[in-house]
Formats: sequence, C-alpha cells, structure tokens
Amino acid sequence: MLFNLLSTSVLLWSLSRADDPPKHGEGAEGSSMGPVAFMWPSDRAWTAANDNTGPCGSPSGPTNRSAFPLSQGEVALSIADEAWHVAFRLAVSNNPTQQSDFDDQVVDNITELEPGHQCYKLQQLENISAGQNATIQLEYWSDFEGENNGNNQSFFACADVYFVETMNFKDQVPCFNVTSADFNSPNASSTPSASASSTSAGLSSATSGAPAAASPSASSSSGGLSTGAKAGIAVGSVIGGLAILALIAFLVFRRGKNAGLQNRNSYELRAKTLSTTPEAGSTNTGT
Repeated sequence: MLFNLLSTSVLLWSLSRADDPPKHGEGAEGSSMGPVAFMWPSDRAWTAANDNTGPCGSPSGPTNRSAFPLSQGEVALSIADEAWHVAFRLAVSNNPTQQSDFDDQVVDNITELEPGHQCYKLQQLENISAGQNATIQLEYWSDFEGENNGNNQSFFACADVYFVETMNFKDQVPCFNVTSADFNSPNASSTPSASASSTSAGLSSATSGAPAAASPSASSSSGGLSTGAKAGIAVGSVIGGLAILALIAFLVFRRGKNAGLQNRNSYELRAKTLSTTPEAGSTNTGT
C-alpha cells in the first residue's frame, strides 16, 4: 500500500515537471548565453546587453581565432530555446564591424531551430586562400520571456576563424544532431510563434551597432561558455526528459509485477485450502 502511494506521488510529480519547462533566463540561458550559441567554432564573449546588437552581438572584437578548413567546413550550434529565420554569413576581414561586411551567405536559410544541438556544413567557399582571417556571423529570431512584449527579437553571434588547407585541418568538430522533439511523447506538439511568420529578409533590418526593439536587462558576463558546458545545456533537458520517461516505465512495470505476485499467492492459497478439505460424503466406519 505504501509503495503504491509513493509510486503514484512520484508519477504525478514527474508528469507535472514534464509539463513545466524551464523559463527563459533560468540556468545558463540569459546569464551565460543567448537562446542559440556557437558550440564550434568558438564565439566571441557573450553579454545580455549586446546580444541584440549587430553585427556580432558582443562588445568584444576578435580575440580567439579557430582554424577552419577551406572545404567541408562545419559549424555546430548549442540551442537552448526555439529560434527562427536563422542565417549564417561570412565576412573575409580581420575585424568586420558593419552588417554590410557580411555579404556572403554560406548556409541555406533555416526556417526553425528546436532546442538541442545541430551541425551545418558551409557551402563551397570561393576566392579564399589559406591564412586569411574571417568571421562567421549567426543571426536569428527568438524571444526572452518578459521582454519586447513577448515578440521575437533579432539576436547575433560571431565566431572568428582563420582558413587552413583541408588536409592540414586536424581539429575534431563536436558535430552531432539531436533535438528535444526526439524524446517527446506522441501527443506532444509545438507550434512556432505567430510572430515568426515574416520572411528572413527582415533579419538584417536592424542597423549595424544599433540594438533591436528591446535590449535584455540581465547583467553582462565577461566570459564565454566552454564547449562542454554548451553541449550540456543543449542536451541536458533531452536527457532529463528521457530519465523521467524511464522512471515512469519502471514504476508501471513494478506495480504490474507486484499485482501479479499478489494474484499468484492468492491462487496458491486457494488451491492449498481445496486440497486439504475432506471429500464430500466420506465418513469413518467402525469394525
């Protein structure tokens, strides 16, 4: 009886947690990174006060460049919240400071991103040689709860690279694709915000150096997240959801097993009672 009561309590708690996702600003999102961040190449230092400001969403310039192959190059994203109208652009320059510097779109338009982790291969680069410096820009729409009246805002991030011959590129890119939807129950569904219906052409409407409609009020952070930390943020909620489903399955199995044992014991007791009952009509006779 006590086990059944505890099982029911844990099951109800698990279901309530599954229907109560973390709010924006909880955990790393809003304090160490925006809704989406570069996992690789390393991006510039993130601050909440600047991530709506183009072209790079950071007050810092190039400080840490990653080697990047001239062909077959990939970018990896850590996605903490839904995003829409995602664009990757390239500026071949030592320190691009204007939106107009990013005139080469290197990944086809991406309509929507779900929380998790995604990799994208850059298109074939032309007229670029080994040794040149460049910056990859990420621009997307997303929102923070309680900001901009719940409407989407433009967010920016930049990763600085230097090109190397593909045969000389030795780094292991943390590239794998997984989203929280992979672990949702069959009845779960999500609908993108209606404000995301505009075309991606509206992304670059914000002028360089000018903040979007609303700037986050969170305090700025001087440091960025490590690759491992970003990976943990991306898949943490996925693993958590899987653990809850496993716990529910275990409790259901345990409860069914206990019920089966009780039924078997009851049957054996009844059979034993029947086998020890004298046969009807049998009496002892004396001689």
